Amino acid sequence: MRPLHLSAHFVSLWVCSVLSSPTGGSCPVMHPGERVIKELGPQLSQHASIVLPSSDEGSNLLIRASTPRVAPAFVAIVEVATEQDVQKTIRYANEKSKPFLAVSGAHGWPLTLNNVKNGIQINMRKLNSTAIAEDGNTATIGGGALQWEITSSLFKQQKQAVTGICECTSGIGPLLGGGHSMLQNRHGFAADNLVSARVALADGSIVRVAENENADLFWAIRGAGHNFGIVMSYELKLYDASAKWNMTVFSFTQDKLEEFFSTWNQLEQDIANPGLLLLNGVMARNPEVDKDYPLINLQVIYEGSDTAIDTYTTAFRKLGPVFDQTTKDIAWGDLFEAGGFGKSSQVCRKNENILGYPNSFESWDVEGMRRGFSLYTNLTADPVFTGAAWLLESYGRVGVRNVPADFNAVAPEERQRHLLTSPMLWWKGHKEADRQKAMSYGSQIQKAIRGEDVIPHMYVNYAMGSETVAETYGRDQSRVQRLRQLKAKWDPKDRFGFYNPLTKGQ
Repeated sequence: MRPLHLSAHFVSLWVCSVLSSPTGGSCPVMHPGERVIKELGPQLSQHASIVLPSSDEGSNLLIRASTPRVAPAFVAIVEVATEQDVQKTIRYANEKSKPFLAVSGAHGWPLTLNNVKNGIQINMRKLNSTAIAEDGNTATIGGGALQWEITSSLFKQQKQAVTGICECTSGIGPLLGGGHSMLQNRHGFAADNLVSARVALADGSIVRVAENENADLFWAIRGAGHNFGIVMSYELKLYDASAKWNMTVFSFTQDKLEEFFSTWNQLEQDIANPGLLLLNGVMARNPEVDKDYPLINLQVIYEGSDTAIDTYTTAFRKLGPVFDQTTKDIAWGDLFEAGGFGKSSQVCRKNENILGYPNSFESWDVEGMRRGFSLYTNLTADPVFTGAAWLLESYGRVGVRNVPADFNAVAPEERQRHLLTSPMLWWKGHKEADRQKAMSYGSQIQKAIRGEDVIPHMYVNYAMGSETVAETYGRDQSRVQRLRQLKAKWDPKDRFGFYNPLTKGQ
């Protein structure tokens, strides 16, 4: 319980309510957020706080990577500092019939987040901790920790965990949807490496989940976790991080597009297991090199002296890149920043409407990529969208496919379709015409590169909210039914129904 040292603002609200009389003047109508401060504030721990969205502090906590396109509407923001703060906030929200949403990195972008109206943000950032177990095999991480904080803390002890790609996201957010990683070819998805978690449920109770404790919920949160609760803390497997990494960067002009994707396909066909070698590409404008078309850029990132690297780099060099540079001996703790997905990188910027139209593939449709590239060229010729970046990602197949499909709730399609791609469209401002243009072109590109004979699948953490449940959580109806039965058991009132919800249509 918070000690009774009430703020002047709280005291003024209390005095106003006491002194108002039926016959005299009355205080102004209390803002819904002020009511939350008055009623919930005294219940919280000493280091928790409640701020109004209209305040300077509150405005900063509302900013998302995708605002203003995605902007959940809150009446108050509760910065929780303990598990009990989360419990009391959930129970208060339930009592007042208000929606709530947990926020850490604020990089989730599904349009379904906009269904939060007059809600309470549960800001998790104060639950930020990383503690390595004595045996060095696991770490317990707070639900508010960001990936760069986790990576930094672990690397100080020469350890690493399977986390997502971008340093600015939370650690737990990507994991709940699977969690692609630079380590997945060896260790599987982030979700495959979860040992246990403490989860706040829709009624405010907290349960521990693990292989032998609430095993059904443990299965569900690893792949569909956004639908089931708020993770207070979680235990992850750890691995040694002593090896150095290397990175070769190529840039190609658009006339090499067909050869580029054909070469990529051939390499993955010929080399089933390249080790810890990943391909991270982006198609983006660089008018200093080509004023008319986006460039095709590719990072070949690999651990140590990977045996497949020479085959990969030789194959791409034969295409005649306009840029070719290799950086060697990169420490794991520096790799994210060096690769362009560190916390200060362009991909981590906020407040720019980011919108993506993802696909997951087993191989590239070369003709489809040309069709999509033509559309993308037209869109990015508009100065509003010149900062767009079309992602081309392959983080490895072996480790994720070695995990049985029924091990957790990650869609089997996600294990088979290891190629991730999405035009990431950034633009500033509130103009409806810009939003409509982005949506129109994004949808056209998404369909053009997929082809009519490919059944759609989208990585749930890249999905934008309009996809069907089958397109994100998998087409095996028995698995979807199992997830929905667990949803009915653990969250019967769908209080966790704002992030690509299981409760929408097929």
